[in-house]
Amino acid sequence: MRNSNKLPRMNQHGKWRLELAQNLSKQLSDFSGVHAVAAGGSVARGYADAYSDLELLVYWNHQPDAETRLAVFNCLNAERRYPKMDVGYDSAYLIDGFPVDVWHRTMEQEEAAADKVLNGFSTDLDAGNVLDTIRFAIPLYGVDYLEQIKECVEQYPDGLAVEFLKRFLPHFHLRQLLYAARRDNPTAFYSILNSILDGLFVVLLAMNRSYFPTYKWFYKRLAELPVVPEQIDFRLRQLYVEPPLSAVKQLKAILEETVALAERLYPQVDTAFVRYGLEQPIPQSYKNAFTLGVKAPGDSQ
Repeated sequence: MRNSNKLPRMNQHGKWRLELAQNLSKQLSDFSGVHAVAAGGSVARGYADAYSDLELLVYWNHQPDAETRLAVFNCLNAERRYPKMDVGYDSAYLIDGFPVDVWHRTMEQEEAAADKVLNGFSTDLDAGNVLDTIRFAIPLYGVDYLEQIKECVEQYPDGLAVEFLKRFLPHFHLRQLLYAARRDNPTAFYSILNSILDGLFVVLLAMNRSYFPTYKWFYKRLAELPVVPEQIDFRLRQLYVEPPLSAVKQLKAILEETVALAERLYPQVDTAFVRYGLEQPIPQSYKNAFTLGVKAPGDSQ
């Protein structure tokens, strides 16, 4: 992973969004109680594209009340993007017609999330995403504080990786996926496939000491990870093109390679159940058994 003190490579989408963030930060830093301001999201991670908004992280000494948040909204000459019934009403702004998310956080919240993950080895993905956001955030104001916590977040502990492997490697189980393939049920098949790939992504993140960036950035983050099965991007995309049984075969190979990497890097993790889950036989219909003379349940003949 890149050093948190260096700016990511930015295309044209990221550059002008960062310039906007810098301008907005000057206004936000004037508020009493604001300890730091940073650019986050796709801009900070270097993933911005034509569909990206701007995420501004505003760190307060204490959580701002509704009146203060409204003052921030008015100071930035913003409009609401969503109606009050939407959960994003309070954070989703439109500034000169461009979508900007303003996230109000406290130093205590960030430090609590860091403690939960780094010392408690929590596998909560939301908490992990907070740390990923901090890790990549671009400080705009209050640089000293942000660099201090970013330095802390860089220290990804072995114990955290082990806990992720213990929790998510068991997702590598093929039985139900094989049944869905045999039953010609593409809805169930791709639902189960996606669940397995979600687990695979988290396992690969852990082995590469990378926090969770949300599944939205599945392929972009995957391309940055050095320890992965060969041609992982192409092979995963092919799973959605291949016929289901062929896709299961290809998936099994990817998962086996991933387990082998995990066993090499973290030999203390027990993979017996994972190996068992990968060795599921292709389901055969009961009809095949009947042709061999096996009685059906309840058959008295």
